[in-house]
Amino acid sequence: MKEQKLLISLSIILIVFVLFSASFFMVFFDRGFYDKSFDKYGVYDELGVLGVRNTVDYLINYLTNENTEINEIKQLTIFTEEERAHLEDVKNIINWLKALSIASLVLLFAFIIRLSILEDFNTSIRRIFVYSSITTLIVLAIIFVLSLNFSAFFEVFHKILFPQGNYAFPAHYLLVKLFPQELFKDFARKMFFHTAILSIILLFLGSSFIIPSNKQAKKSNK
Repeated sequence: MKEQKLLISLSIILIVFVLFSASFFMVFFDRGFYDKSFDKYGVYDELGVLGVRNTVDYLINYLTNENTEINEIKQLTIFTEEERAHLEDVKNIINWLKALSIASLVLLFAFIIRLSILEDFNTSIRRIFVYSSITTLIVLAIIFVLSLNFSAFFEVFHKILFPQGNYAFPAHYLLVKLFPQELFKDFARKMFFHTAILSIILLFLGSSFIIPSNKQAKKSNK
């Protein structure tokens, strides 16, 4: 019984992490999001559509390719040395996020297999689905409230991820022109939206399993 509770609790934590990380990558790889944002904030008008799209494509490929050094990509030498150093840090974080997401899925799969051997497997899955979705929505609500003052939230977020402080650049730097703070705000909102949708779907799946079982219990009592 203790093992079952532990596996359920760990599975809930893993699912919460996976939901947030999946939502991040859904926006990160969404070219349509970048197109709308660049047009909305005048990035295309200032830097040109083709040049911006090509640069962003090279950036995404670099940030998601573990074996590529930024100085090896000629198209990214347009960034200053300070900007490239920051991009290297961003790449490391994304690679860690990818690795942790994969590891979480593997562990989650292993936990579910183990739970299937124990008693009340269906009940365990229902609890995992419902509690992980509720936990995610609670965490999401807290993060949303904290991000209402987005400038302060953005600053604290960067201080945590980049304690070395190499994330602030003058307004004329290309990285700032490409990715204004407003774009990150839209990125966060879209990520939160995806997380909420995935959580609601998971909650519905868990609840849909619980309701029939309750009905069956009532019938058996009669």
